[in-house]
Amino acid sequence: MMNNLIRIVIAIAIVLVIFIYFDNPVHENELITGSNNTGQVIPNSSTEVVEVETAFTRPKEGVSTLVGGSTQAVIELLGKPTRTEPSAFGYEWWVYNQSLKTYLLIGVEGDKVTQAFAAGDNVEVAPYKIGQDVDEIYRFTLVQSEITFSIDSNTYTFSLTEDDIDNRILVQFDNLFAMLYIDSESRQLEAVRFTDPKTILLHKPYDILYNGIMVETKTPDSLFQAAIDRANERQVFELTNVYRYRNNLRLLVSDNELQNIAMDNSEEMAKNNIVVNEKFEVSKFSDQLKESSIEFSSAAGNTAAFYFDAGEAVNGWMNSNDHREILLGQDYTHTGIGVYGSYYTQNFIERTAVNTTKDILQ
Repeated sequence: MMNNLIRIVIAIAIVLVIFIYFDNPVHENELITGSNNTGQVIPNSSTEVVEVETAFTRPKEGVSTLVGGSTQAVIELLGKPTRTEPSAFGYEWWVYNQSLKTYLLIGVEGDKVTQAFAAGDNVEVAPYKIGQDVDEIYRFTLVQSEITFSIDSNTYTFSLTEDDIDNRILVQFDNLFAMLYIDSESRQLEAVRFTDPKTILLHKPYDILYNGIMVETKTPDSLFQAAIDRANERQVFELTNVYRYRNNLRLLVSDNELQNIAMDNSEEMAKNNIVVNEKFEVSKFSDQLKESSIEFSSAAGNTAAFYFDAGEAVNGWMNSNDHREILLGQDYTHTGIGVYGSYYTQNFIERTAVNTTKDILQ
């Protein structure tokens, strides 16, 4: 009698699990926040600052050689960009997206190159290589928790957390920094950002202690910020497909309805400051899907706040197990991205397969 009762209880539990799973085909992840929310910028009252000499000279090949040079050198090496887009930091992005394997963003201020963000695994990022094992990087790279440098008479120290050292290694060269974005699951180099000292200070990607004057940027007006948001949306979409392609997954198609939902969600998060106002409940993605009458087999959503650009936000998702599982979900076919300031939403749905890994931006 007891055995029969146990079997009945187990059968009911299995039915309930199946019912819950299929009745709730929408997976909504928790919001993750970037370093621009928790990072500290602290003036140093001490006059004694120890600056350690960099152990590395600048690479003599690869896209890092463009940083600090003229835009003419970029055109000679890469040709004209596919498009140019604004940023919140005084430079514009030159986007080279002809292929997912050579995906590259070049930061340009006036006629000067301020940075290069490389995600395509065929981009030359010497002395590194996209897809390189992190253990190999450790063998020839000096990884430090604190890096001190000067601009004119001002001195700055970046302090890296344990998570930074795991996922966003900072390497100092002569008048150049390399941010190495690590995929924490594969333990491989996901992307590289080469940047000049002023630009990395504007980004404030790590805790900063400084003597002198802190480098700041102007807050964009609403119209210009909207243009920046649209640029970040396009870059999140493209970077998502770069990483899906690298993992042999179906590429996603951009969906306008999903994008509208994502844009509304990011605006709602920002205007209600949900990172501080934890009691505020943001509209559920599942409810928004129902209201929009969007057909889907399964759906999911990722959100993020306080990342300074698209590359940072996608790296944040890639290094959170739950968010990574969605971003690299093998069944999803469509996506929609909405950015509002430093708030990011990316929605995913599964429909009938419409493309393969060969269809978009090879």
